[in-house]
Amino acid sequence: MLSDDRQQELDRLLDGDLSDDERVQVLARMEGDAEAIDWLADRALMHAHLRRSMSRRAIEAEVMPNVSEVLVPLPRRQPSRKVLTLAAGLVALLTLPLWFQRSNDATFVTLEQSRSALWQSGELPTADGSRLGEGTLRLVEGLATLRFDSGAEVILEAPATLILKDQMNCELANGTAVSDIPESALGFRIKTPSADVVDYGTRFAVSVYEDTGETHTQVMEGLVQVEYADSDQVVELKTGQKNTVVGESLGLATEGADQEPRTLPVTPFNYGPDWTFLPTVKDAYTGHVPSHESQILLYLKNSVTSQKTGRTSYLGFDLTKIDLDRIEEAELLLHFAPTGWGLASHVPDAEFSVYGFVGAVPEWDESILHSQFPGEPDIIHLGSFTVPQGVQKGRFQVRSDALVDLLREHSGSEITLKVVRETRETESGGLVHGFASRRHPFLPAPTLAIRHTNP
Repeated sequence: MLSDDRQQELDRLLDGDLSDDERVQVLARMEGDAEAIDWLADRALMHAHLRRSMSRRAIEAEVMPNVSEVLVPLPRRQPSRKVLTLAAGLVALLTLPLWFQRSNDATFVTLEQSRSALWQSGELPTADGSRLGEGTLRLVEGLATLRFDSGAEVILEAPATLILKDQMNCELANGTAVSDIPESALGFRIKTPSADVVDYGTRFAVSVYEDTGETHTQVMEGLVQVEYADSDQVVELKTGQKNTVVGESLGLATEGADQEPRTLPVTPFNYGPDWTFLPTVKDAYTGHVPSHESQILLYLKNSVTSQKTGRTSYLGFDLTKIDLDRIEEAELLLHFAPTGWGLASHVPDAEFSVYGFVGAVPEWDESILHSQFPGEPDIIHLGSFTVPQGVQKGRFQVRSDALVDLLREHSGSEITLKVVRETRETESGGLVHGFASRRHPFLPAPTLAIRHTNP
């Protein structure tokens, strides 16, 4: 039988009279103490009277937002699964009365911020600061940050469709959702067509590919449980691990994170008759990573971990048919497309720079640029442009006097340009930007648009 002191300690836990450190210590001592757990369950039953009338999952979905009123803030560390399960069960019991006293307000999510967002028409408001209830959000372009009343933060990366259910549940029909889950939202659930992804803290991403029905989950920090929708199969993912659910296969927990490449429709040129267009005769990028390569896109990345995992692109143009003395204007055109690699939420507004090689330039071809460019020729800065956070497609250009001067003064028949992303990712796993190469099946190759003066 529990001692009087032990019973008083557990009563103080039920009443919320313990400090944060005391709560953690009490929960830790309860692990493996069946007598204490049974006593506390019976005691909680006296307070709630409803423990046996609901399933544990239903209780979690409705009352877990109130964890903060009983067991917060727990230290930002990863406790054992037994302690997590125990804490979730205790909080469910302790907050049953609160569940019946919730506000009648039908909203439970705030659309905190959108970046470069384009929304498809729907039943929910899409202005920043809007309060949202049950319904569907369809994000065509950009990013959108949602804050659930439970404390869960979900960053939606376009194109994506998210169905809001309640403050502890949502459904991702397609696209990517990057979630940051505090202790107050322990058990937050993202349902997909093929799986349920349940968070046990703290940061993870889920991607759903509508054409294949695949669910990709990767964990940046903490512990996530992936439950196969058609069976009782479950896989646990820890920090740095990923999982793919496809067809009837749940998949294993593996290290690393990846996604599949995606492309987009073409945008035609619209220039006057005085312009000449020169596509690349060769183009390539350095920083190739096995199984993370592309034959149709030129990658750009500035890694937070190592420059070895960065990407830099190089462009070669043939100027043989150009009268360099008559060049009046010049512009470099690049058509960006989603690479499918990395998370847009890990890269802020990104600045890109274009440099021109001057003087003696080593001979290079597309087959040798897997690691680095041969030699270190002199370069000059020709211009920059910015791609807003969340934007992964569209035409971007550099038009400058420096580009015109480089073309006019070039003595050879071929010119080489270098494109880099100056902006570094905020943490590993950030987005890899990419633009169409000359091998892309439908997007224009990198192009020099040149306007001549009349003869």
